[in-house]
Amino acid sequence: MKLVRVLLLILICMSLVLSSVSSIFAEVVSYPKQYNSPAEYTKVTGKKIAKFGEAPMLAELVKQGKLPPVNRRLPGEPLVIEPTKEIGQYGGTVGIIHTNPQNFEDEVNIGGKESILTFDPQDGATILPNLAKSWIFSKDGKTLILELRKGIKWSDGQPFTADDIEFWWKDVVLNDELTPAKPKVWAPGGKLMKLEKLGPYSVRLQFAISYPAALIQLAAWGTEGSFFLPKHYLRQFHIKYNPQANELAKKEGFDSWIRLFQSKSVVGYLDGIQNPEAPVIRAYKIVSRTPETTILERNPYYWKVDTSGNQLPYIDRVRLTLVTNVEVYTTKVVSGEVDLAQWNTTLDNYTLYKENEKKGGYRVINYQTAWPSMAEIFLNLNHKDPVIRKIFNDLRFRKALSLAINREEINQMVFYGMAEPLQTVILPRGGRFWDERLAKLYTEYDPKEANRLLDEMGLDKKDKDGFRLRPDGKPLQITIDYWPGEGGPAKISIVELVENYWSKVGVKTTSRQLERSLLQTRRQAGEIDATIWHTGQCSDPVWILNPWHFLPVSWEFTTGPQWALWYTSWGKSGEEPPAEVKRALKLWETVQTTLDEKEAISAGKEMLKLFVENLWGIGTVGLQPWPVIVKNNLVNVPEGGLLAWDWVYLARYHPEQFFLKGK
Repeated sequence: MKLVRVLLLILICMSLVLSSVSSIFAEVVSYPKQYNSPAEYTKVTGKKIAKFGEAPMLAELVKQGKLPPVNRRLPGEPLVIEPTKEIGQYGGTVGIIHTNPQNFEDEVNIGGKESILTFDPQDGATILPNLAKSWIFSKDGKTLILELRKGIKWSDGQPFTADDIEFWWKDVVLNDELTPAKPKVWAPGGKLMKLEKLGPYSVRLQFAISYPAALIQLAAWGTEGSFFLPKHYLRQFHIKYNPQANELAKKEGFDSWIRLFQSKSVVGYLDGIQNPEAPVIRAYKIVSRTPETTILERNPYYWKVDTSGNQLPYIDRVRLTLVTNVEVYTTKVVSGEVDLAQWNTTLDNYTLYKENEKKGGYRVINYQTAWPSMAEIFLNLNHKDPVIRKIFNDLRFRKALSLAINREEINQMVFYGMAEPLQTVILPRGGRFWDERLAKLYTEYDPKEANRLLDEMGLDKKDKDGFRLRPDGKPLQITIDYWPGEGGPAKISIVELVENYWSKVGVKTTSRQLERSLLQTRRQAGEIDATIWHTGQCSDPVWILNPWHFLPVSWEFTTGPQWALWYTSWGKSGEEPPAEVKRALKLWETVQTTLDEKEAISAGKEMLKLFVENLWGIGTVGLQPWPVIVKNNLVNVPEGGLLAWDWVYLARYHPEQFFLKGK
């Protein structure tokens, strides 16, 4: 290894010592803060927001009579954001790139996401107001009343009200043609909630049983399409409101209003196929699009201001360019053609990023992943081959495979010693659900014990090359099908090393890279032996919503795709899971519904114990660093933090307050 590489790795190690956990980040890194209203800001700080300001491009539209004044575009009580570092300046275009035409990737790190509630960027766990300014939960946990922030408007100037929530629920979710499979997340106790509009800005959610996890759901995924939709726009495509909807659908090339409505209602904050005609509630809206370039422009009705009263966002436009692959992405990043890059950056390119830092006019910020495992391994316990199924379902086999993995070697070879050998557990370390014993269970490298367990199972017969034979005399072979995205080279290296480790104990192992959608199809159909995935959504409290790494609550739980189908179909399809899995599901439901925190913690720990001790997933190494590339003139991006899908990466840090200095 060259001296410069050694020195750079020493530097990153020193940096990560200062920024490896959120509690330390809070001491050395500044984060944005939020206040529920100008009045709350004054109450807390003693400072007043005297008047509201706006971007010059909007002021010009006001002057031309094309927009109302800023104080009429903002809600009566705008959310106040205290910037990470300093009050920003308006203007400029941020240039970012993506590799997937179906996914805007890094755009979310500028455009952010908006939900009914949100998480405090300081700890990623405390629930704060957002689109809703307040809420009231009944003592029995069965009734939740949400009070929306009065005066918020969609990007087309139309009011955002309780009608948009009621429309999503009654006209979309409860419509069997649009939503044949009802969302279990809104059916605690097995019964769909009742949602009632109480007034223009108030809704009531009524649950069959106590459901405190509703607040977590509203903070993490209570977004456009997942809890509300623009009724004033979408009603024209819905048969209930437009009797000619089928005729309209045929004119636009669809066979029915159902397909037309579904295409028009794609308004997700990350979807590369989102409908650009639809109004948004987010900071930016698509204004033009070609196959290669998408331009987003500030939302003139965005409902947040900074502590000086300036309407956010600061940046005028986002230019999103599609590139052919990750190699082109990396080339453009190091040449300084990109203002922010995170989605496809990797630690193995760290020295390349640093070597070009000055020339490219950017800085490399070391964030840390909130992933307990970069590559969790799932064996398909519902395998269609009965012989393989019996082998995979023998716990001794899964223990042997886990013990055969040299995690410390993976750590050194792939992450330069800066990750940690771990099973898939719930973060943070020392938190409510942390268990050090489980985190390290079966993570030691012990090929001798692995071989003993495999022999004990009766897999002691081998072919001429030393590979084990199945009880029916056929070769025992595992193929790991996987998609290398979000971690790329690291995942590829881990899979190659695991192939070698398992083959060394006589289990012949190969791998195959698949395109993401194909892998998804094969996983869902149970047509694989094994796969891997990075362990996002393992932080507290986000894991409570969708613990698919731990339990068969969605198709993503590849360990038991038939169990997941049974669960998500309310027992109508798939295969009923064994008693221990059903016990774990029951414990998870307790975590979501109990009002007793001690009971919730106890149930969560017991669920985790069942998962790890049974090795329903096999962790490798995690908590590795993640380099984020930021142009030097892009200000207010925190100089460190935690990254994971749990908070949609940098969206956690209020990117509407990022700005381009000198523009």
